[in-house]
Amino acid sequence: MSATSGAGSPRNTAYTSVQAYNSAYPDAPMPEGATDRNMLRSFTAAGAGLVDDLTASERRYTLDFLPGGAPGREEPERIGTVVATRWGNGPYLVLAENVSLRQAWEAITARWPSALSAAAEALRSLTDGSSSGTPQHPRAVRG
Repeated sequence: MSATSGAGSPRNTAYTSVQAYNSAYPDAPMPEGATDRNMLRSFTAAGAGLVDDLTASERRYTLDFLPGGAPGREEPERIGTVVATRWGNGPYLVLAENVSLRQAWEAITARWPSALSAAAEALRSLTDGSSSGTPQHPRAVRG
């Protein structure tokens, strides 16, 4: 599965390391350094994290929007991957790929999920309806 495989839900594929994730998603890389990972604009549910109810680990995760974090209002749109991480650390659980990162951010912040299943559900509207490989956002560019 690569970030160029078409919009969709990757069935929550998990990777044990940044290197393994980056090998699978070279167009939406996770920064390798912890300092760089911590600089990403991510969703933390007000610092509480999202409970992992997908794998039943009950661990707390944050959502990273890759590449480069969720775009701010003044930043250009990007197409990428939404990944649940343990505050930038593994495991790296892919929730959506080849989606508009701005639309993904807006979908997440509109629902303010407290569990990974709710985050996956919020992203589903972005991942359903296209298997053509065409980004969901017509003006988006791969970054």
